[in-house]
Amino acid sequence: MSNDNPMDKHVLIISGTPHHLIEIKVELMPFFSVSIAAASDAALTALEVHDVAAILICIGENNEDAFSVFNSIFSIVESKSIPVIFLADHGNDHDEITAFSMGAADYATRRRGTTKAMINRINLRINASENERYVLAGKGALTSADVAPDVLLAGKTVLVADDIELNREIIFGMLAGIEGLVLESACDGKEAVEKFKDDSDRYSLILMDIHMPEMDGLEATKAIRSLNTEKSRSVPIIALTADTDNGTIDMCFESGMNDYIEKPMTYDKLFAMVAEHCLR
Repeated sequence: MSNDNPMDKHVLIISGTPHHLIEIKVELMPFFSVSIAAASDAALTALEVHDVAAILICIGENNEDAFSVFNSIFSIVESKSIPVIFLADHGNDHDEITAFSMGAADYATRRRGTTKAMINRINLRINASENERYVLAGKGALTSADVAPDVLLAGKTVLVADDIELNREIIFGMLAGIEGLVLESACDGKEAVEKFKDDSDRYSLILMDIHMPEMDGLEATKAIRSLNTEKSRSVPIIALTADTDNGTIDMCFESGMNDYIEKPMTYDKLFAMVAEHCLR
């Protein structure tokens, strides 16, 4: 069931705006086989010609066009269990609710510089769809290499260290929809180190703010790494920072952090980062 070559996965991009089709196609071509369609007829033809693994429908200025195209291909999409992701230029609650009520698998707002997150999101939906078809066919469960990232995150525990309660609540809110993912908080670096010392095997990932009282994120990371145990050396620690100049990022890596995510963060970036490091 697993497919070792991502280029064998075909993604259909649908948009009435030509430059969207070209831009997104260029972004996805290194990762997938791609076709494009500007209207319903072309989309139906692509679905006949290609073994489509996922569909991206772009919502531009006229959202009704995107929903109309989805309606025209829905019967084929449903029969083949193809996940459909709506990609909006400017997301809003009404469009998101409409997309999900119509049967979309996902809805996202397109932002420049988030190609990696988009790739992860597409793979997530492809794998989830394949897993569902596989189980319904009575073939048992897929191997871990084939299961969607949000399924594999069940049972993982993430420690969120930030001295600002609102920031912790925002991260908890973003990740709360991942079923089975356990979230814990620390109000500063000192508490993060103490929690890790108490039960280091519990944590799969630490999200660490840089600027905190008592002990900042850099000091806390150094303290965890200095414990010199297998888990203290291997646990992924991700910096949370609004300061992304080269000097600050260099200090993050020098302290022993594995990666960083810029504040304010989007769901796409946060989910991609958590999935990438938890599932290594």
